[in-house]
Amino acid sequence: MSVARQLGLQAPEGELYLQACSRWNRWVAQDPVLGVGVDLPGLRAWALDAAPPRANEVLLALARLGAPDGGGDRTATGALLWVLMPGAVRVAARLASFSEQVDELVAAQLWISARTLAWSKGVRVAPTVLRNTRREVLRDLGITTTCAQRERPTHDLDLLAGPSGEGTCPAAVDRLHGLLGQARQAGVVTPEECHVLLALSEHACTRAISYGRAGLLSRASTARVAADRGMSHTTVVRRAHRALEALRATYAPQGVST
Repeated sequence: MSVARQLGLQAPEGELYLQACSRWNRWVAQDPVLGVGVDLPGLRAWALDAAPPRANEVLLALARLGAPDGGGDRTATGALLWVLMPGAVRVAARLASFSEQVDELVAAQLWISARTLAWSKGVRVAPTVLRNTRREVLRDLGITTTCAQRERPTHDLDLLAGPSGEGTCPAAVDRLHGLLGQARQAGVVTPEECHVLLALSEHACTRAISYGRAGLLSRASTARVAADRGMSHTTVVRRAHRALEALRATYAPQGVST
């Protein structure tokens, strides 16, 4: 079971996801900060295109609404975690080799991290929640980590980025983050295509697979990403193909600066 399904946040049928969607207009009326011109299903893409400080304001508002010392609305915590879910999936993928129950562990700690976030201090929500989640999952598993292994979130892809994990290929994924950040700003790929490619790359990095385009489009990778994101397998493959072809056509002849 995926992290999203553990929390009822899989689109389009997850119970908590549907509750959050139904309350969005009420929250916007309560807090003008949330008035960004999109509803909850469009918030991930909006957050990627928004300036990081503005995106963080919205996430802080959701964190406050959901916190026990704020609005106390647990559904708002669900909305926040729906936006952060691509990063949570990345955390789970990088820790998959340590436990067969990694999705359950990540989901539990993700919820705790969001509900206990120090929202009143104006923290950077996405990297803080994801970093704290990873740290606590490692603690649950009895695995030690050091400050030197902490991640450096990638500017406008913070909402996708999760902490670097052991036993994976973070350098390759970080390079992909840089390329996709540049390509997204240039309009070569869409935010949703960025999400799909990063999720596929994480799955390929954590498993010994070799099938088509470095394992990105293996059946195992595409099926898992489809389940995590609440999309059809065909949609995942189609978006990945389109994005890869666009990246190849744009950057293959002359290379790309990183």
